[in-house]
Amino acid sequence: MRHNMNDIITIVWKELKELWRARGSLRARLLSYLPILLIFGVFLPLQEPDAWIEGPLAGVFSMILPFILAGAAVADSFAGERERHTLETLLATRLSDRDIFLGKVLAVVIYSVGLAWACVLLSLITLNITQGWGSFFMYSGSTLAMTVVGSILSSLLTTAIGVFVSLKAASVRAAAQIFSLVTLVLFVGGPLLLRALPDSAKAWIAQTLSDGNATLIGIAAALIVLVVDIVLLALGIARFQRTRLILQ
Repeated sequence: MRHNMNDIITIVWKELKELWRARGSLRARLLSYLPILLIFGVFLPLQEPDAWIEGPLAGVFSMILPFILAGAAVADSFAGERERHTLETLLATRLSDRDIFLGKVLAVVIYSVGLAWACVLLSLITLNITQGWGSFFMYSGSTLAMTVVGSILSSLLTTAIGVFVSLKAASVRAAAQIFSLVTLVLFVGGPLLLRALPDSAKAWIAQTLSDGNATLIGIAAALIVLVVDIVLLALGIARFQRTRLILQ
């Protein structure tokens, strides 16, 4: 077990270094991350400070950001390896298929969730500096739960979906295009499906959300996403086989 963990950590470290180096020089790396940090950590909180302080906006954005970031990262991690012809070298090592797969997935999650958490931390600093309170302001427990748990589940879901896309795609560009289409279907199809429901179903959903315990609803939603994540990751592990990948 310890040997497997060391192998997974080795892959995680390799993937994180490649994600960092892929941005080019240190200046290019900083410039690539700076807009994200400034938009979600400074600009948006200053536009609607009351909504960020009293509402769950920080938690909501911390779940959206990993969805966006993980999609691009997982495309490079899987399809990018094949495009650079380094996947064969990795598969030729003694590392098991499962450890390689889990290491790649974990690296994408750490990258996307870490950047989302950095934005939330920066937004907290921004609000405390600009609002001029006498005491330190902290987000509510529900917002922090969304930030921590929600961002991880969101990143896992995106990564799991991205794995299937990347394993089929011949290049990073193709994987990114397919994933963008999948994202568009999810974000546009969801609201359209909700609008297509009968009025009675809409009324029942609205009543349930208004009358129900917000904490219990959040826990139930998180458990559902967790189950979906586990199923998709299990399918990804089953599909990530070096014999199949080498022959592609």
